[in-house]
Amino acid sequence: METHLPILMEAIPQPRSIRRKWHFPSLEIDSREISAEAARQRHCDHLRREPRVALQSDGKPFYRIQCADCGQKLSHSLPHSSIPNRERCPQWDEELYQRRLRSRLAAYGQCREAAIAKRKAEWRAVYRRYLASADWQSVRQRVLRRAWVTCEGCLEARATEVHHTTYAHVGDEFLFELVAICRPCHERAHPRASTGYPELLERHLQKVHVYGS
Repeated sequence: METHLPILMEAIPQPRSIRRKWHFPSLEIDSREISAEAARQRHCDHLRREPRVALQSDGKPFYRIQCADCGQKLSHSLPHSSIPNRERCPQWDEELYQRRLRSRLAAYGQCREAAIAKRKAEWRAVYRRYLASADWQSVRQRVLRRAWVTCEGCLEARATEVHHTTYAHVGDEFLFELVAICRPCHERAHPRASTGYPELLERHLQKVHVYGS
């Protein structure tokens, strides 16, 4: 006799709203952009430019243009025939040139720090918009429902907030990276940095990397 086993029908999943992925600014910066900004800030527009003579390692003279005000090198080695009155040509000012290099290095460092600070500010601005969005509110409600609105830190208080355990996928989090939590437990798990943002988030932003430098 043939036996017919009951067929178990899986519940048809309810359609869920499509959550768009939030795109946060990259935590990488091309050093060429910083160098270009530093060069713009330290561009030589002085008028006192003149050929000067320097000595090669073998003691032979060579000529190139130097700014007499800031010391910037403005040409490669020039043909001797292109320099009139070579015997009166002033000496290459190496001290002024080295001072110029140090100022350019300082300008690069300042532009580098400014670029990193700007990228962090851009990232935080997107983060603020994300937390105010319907996308985050939808995720937040799902996490709270999963925990039955009970704090997963103390299992006693009512969960009123959602805690990021990582910011690796912020804007498109796995829900297991989020924890329903009460305010006291959130403050304990997420101490604030001097910026007012969670320390964990600030450590995430320390990953801003300047490549090519």
